[in-house]
Amino acid sequence: MVAGTLCRQLARRGECVLAMDVDTMPGLGLSLGLGEDCARLPAGLAERVEGKGWQVKPGFRPSNVVDRHARRGPDGVEFLALGKLPDHVEPAISVAFRYVLEHFRRPGWSVVGDLAAGTRQPMFGWANFARTVIVVADPSAKSLLTARRLLRAGVATHLLANKVRDDADVAAIREAVSLPLLGAVPYDADVAEAERSGNAPIDVAPECRAVRAINAVAGRLVTEVR
Repeated sequence: MVAGTLCRQLARRGECVLAMDVDTMPGLGLSLGLGEDCARLPAGLAERVEGKGWQVKPGFRPSNVVDRHARRGPDGVEFLALGKLPDHVEPAISVAFRYVLEHFRRPGWSVVGDLAAGTRQPMFGWANFARTVIVVADPSAKSLLTARRLLRAGVATHLLANKVRDDADVAAIREAVSLPLLGAVPYDADVAEAERSGNAPIDVAPECRAVRAINAVAGRLVTEVR
């Protein structure tokens, strides 16, 4: 929800945005307002080379791949997905997707990658493409434990407090995770209702507190962080 809403808010600020769903569970497409259909890469972009493993094919250009295979969503956000378990995550697709994630550097564009919750993907380098890596942490003990492990691993650069109900929740998250705080997204019943219905919160509740808070984060990323 945070990543999808952030993509839309950045686009509304005039940014060109490529949203990449690195998580192999459904999510980002729904939060972008695209539904469950994924914009997946074809398997033919990579090949297995004897003694070298899987590699992208000669002539592979990330910008060309985005132009041909990304799906355009609301506010002009371009969308690509790694694929969804248990199917559609063939080695060739994974290699090509990661190459796009790491090497798409079209001037004037922002790439937002939504990683799976937890430590596995960041620990395997899937966040290395980003100059800004935001840990989204809520006040629960499990979330804060994960955030602290990412902090110790040196993966994250910034913190976003999520699903907070009061200042005490924000303080608890900040005390547990000593990273620069980008903002605090309140627990919001309107967002919960949008999530239940499979709709993008920014479409069905554009003025709710959580969407406004993420808009403020988008502003900080554009004017201060980057």
